[in-house]
Amino acid sequence: MQKYIGKDVQLIYVDRKGNVSIRNVRVLVTGDQRFLAYCYEAKAVRTFNRSGVVDIELVSSKPLHGSALSSYSNSV
Repeated sequence: MQKYIGKDVQLIYVDRKGNVSIRNVRVLVTGDQRFLAYCYEAKAVRTFNRSGVVDIELVSSKPLHGSALSSYSNSV
């Protein structure tokens, strides 16, 4: 996770309630179990649990949306 500090990434994330979402974030600080990131959708800094990250990918100019979420929500 440390290699993503200062970079924009797209997460497929499962929160503690089991909700699956795609998040476009900028990773700010990493720890052993959690990391802080600026969430572009929430327009705020959020704390994420590393264990909730199903997939992570560097974002180029256009993040992926839609179909990736449906494929993961069916498997969780």
